Amino acid sequence: MRQFLFTLCFLAVAGPAFGQDSAATVVTKAIEAHGGKEALNKAKIARTTGKGTITMPDGQKVEYASTAVYSLPDKYKLEITGELSKLKLTTTQILNGKTVKTRAVLGGNEQPLPEKVKEETIQAALVQEASLLTPLVDGKKFTIKSDKDADVNGNPATVVVVTGGGLSRELKLSFDKKTNALVKMQRKAPGAGGGEVDEETYLSDLKKFDAAMLPGKVVVHHNKKEFMTIAADWKFLDKVEASEFAVDN
Repeated sequence: MRQFLFTLCFLAVAGPAFGQDSAATVVTKAIEAHGGKEALNKAKIARTTGKGTITMPDGQKVEYASTAVYSLPDKYKLEITGELSKLKLTTTQILNGKTVKTRAVLGGNEQPLPEKVKEETIQAALVQEASLLTPLVDGKKFTIKSDKDADVNGNPATVVVVTGGGLSRELKLSFDKKTNALVKMQRKAPGAGGGEVDEETYLSDLKKFDAAMLPGKVVVHHNKKEFMTIAADWKFLDKVEASEFAVDN
């Protein structure tokens, strides 16, 4: 049971470096492919809803629904609901500035969560921020460099490595050479068994949300095996009420 709870809370080959300018050019082209700087900046304040499946270590697929709301860079909330042994399960992760709150409730009863879930909540917000691309090109927070090209689902991709900005591990972003779109993210992440896993997040089914082109489908692999799938919908917001990110109750 505890492994399942931990799993729900993580809805989150080195090559030669070719220099900051080359990486910046790749990211700039990707920004345009996703609707432009103005459109992506609007996505920093948004609400997303999704449905999908999580694959358990025994191969069982568990359905879940999720809602995330954020006001980046430092406010983030994720709620996931599912069912375990015919009991309703809800997990909540909130980041408000430097304060983190995590909670899991199964069948009305509070469940313990590992302390590292809090750190992963912080990392999830940073990955979300980096995935919107515009923070990568001003040089104020993140550092980027080019890496060796890769193959993503049979298509050639340009790879950019992101570090700094509070990221605990490097984040690799892969961009399709033909469309310039972001198609994959890769990092080391906590696994359900307690150790680290190689987490690969595949982004596809680009759709227009407001003026931005964003993925409607996300598939996450842990150590080359499917871990979770998400069918996502985005709604941009002018602001988010402070009560959404309350961490004092």
